Amino acid sequence: SGDTYVKLNRGILTVDQIDHLMNSMPMEITYADDNNQFIYYNYHLEEGEMLADRHPSQVGNPLAECHPERALKGVEWVVQQLRSGALDVFRVKAPNPDPKKFVVHNYQAMHDEDGKYLGINEYIHDIQPIVDWYLEQTGQELVGGNPDAVSGASANDAGVDAVSGASANTSD
Repeated sequence: SGDTYVKLNRGILTVDQIDHLMNSMPMEITYADDNNQFIYYNYHLEEGEMLADRHPSQVGNPLAECHPERALKGVEWVVQQLRSGALDVFRVKAPNPDPKKFVVHNYQAMHDEDGKYLGINEYIHDIQPIVDWYLEQTGQELVGGNPDAVSGASANDAGVDAVSGASANTSD
């Protein structure tokens, strides 16, 4: 704790420095270990202001208890895919009534150098400010998601999963 140094693979930091570093990240970070136990989240916003509300009483709970019941089957599927190595990362756009936000949940599998599963690093980010900055810097504009005027085709017609953005495996 405090000013105790921790030797890392690319340097040393004190526990306080690590804590401040993690809290300064412009995203919410959570970590669930290889037993699917929620054991860490960075704290930089008050509860209720967070993109995915977390609170100290959740630390130590099973990962499933940190999600609404309606999401449990999806959470179980994502964890299984990451644990098995079928996926390295899974991204999903979070429902958000605020049109000025585009919140993305990223679930990143963590493995050691021998391939042993270590858990999941979840990072949640409102990417809209980055998109806006990019468009401002480049002078580009986003083009609407209107169907093709000639064919009427849309992303949904192309076999794209609206939840994950992953292409569906279709054969004609």
